[in-house]
Amino acid sequence: MIHLKRKQHGLSLIELMIAIGLSMVLTLGIIQIFISSKQTSQVQNALGRLQDNARFALDLLAHDIRMAGQLGCDSSITPANNTSLTPFNNGIMGYETPPALSIELIVDHAGNPSNADIIAGTDAIVVISAATNTIPVSQTASIITAANNGAFGGIETGEPLLISDCKTADIFIANKAVDDTTLNTNFNNNYASFSQLTALNYKAYYIREDNNNRRNLYRSIVNHNGGGAAAGIDTEPLLEGVENMQILYGEDMNGDGSAIRYVDADNVGNMNNVTSVRIHLLLATLEDNLASEPQSYWFAGQLIVPAGNSEDRRLFRSFTTTIKLRNQGMNI
Repeated sequence: MIHLKRKQHGLSLIELMIAIGLSMVLTLGIIQIFISSKQTSQVQNALGRLQDNARFALDLLAHDIRMAGQLGCDSSITPANNTSLTPFNNGIMGYETPPALSIELIVDHAGNPSNADIIAGTDAIVVISAATNTIPVSQTASIITAANNGAFGGIETGEPLLISDCKTADIFIANKAVDDTTLNTNFNNNYASFSQLTALNYKAYYIREDNNNRRNLYRSIVNHNGGGAAAGIDTEPLLEGVENMQILYGEDMNGDGSAIRYVDADNVGNMNNVTSVRIHLLLATLEDNLASEPQSYWFAGQLIVPAGNSEDRRLFRSFTTTIKLRNQGMNI
């Protein structure tokens, strides 16, 4: 008798369990690869944005700080200060911020600046310089006249301005006449037709919290002077996620650049002798839960270890740049 092989019509329970087990292992492996790839992508994207933010912040700070004390054709001039803006002694002013230091204390402005506090333990810097755009003018007595009609169209009453003929200079507050070709001033002088008029930039950089309790880099700019509702400071957030800013000042100790010491603002002997500024910025990713545990990091030469009860899972990076000042500062 011939016995024919029986065709298989299904799987046994043991075979089915083995197949399901192998499928689960493969599925879990694929899921784990996907999760790891997604986490790696999130970390890389967050670090990429952090790098871009740091580059933007350092470039902006470097541009303004490098021009500190710039007064146009001759930065060695000591201009007469016809304003109530104080302090007004150097191209740069540095502050080691104690608790609750406010921006109005930094600029000592007559108007109504923001009353938001600067983060305690972070540094602040004020930079003063003339703008690069100039207007040809002349002055007789207390009247300044532009060489070109309508040249004062972008100037507002109350704006800090600088007029110079490369021999003398005056800082004053704009008082616009009816037209855009004439300014009334609060001082009498005679500037010839080759004199130049320019805006005076007065900026403060510092760290404070926004409405979401997130630390940001802020900038305040003096835009008016003299009190009243129209006077004040323009304050704007520049960059999210800036946790700390520490600033050291390179002070020339002997006048020839051979002996420079880097110290904080409280230990600078004379800001006019500062030839360079070193900025330390600490940035954090905006996204949380990127790290498996709270991260330790180095900042400004110190190892920062998170508190034992910290639940902060952000990533931190420190960035440093040294900026050479083109001008030694100004005595006003």
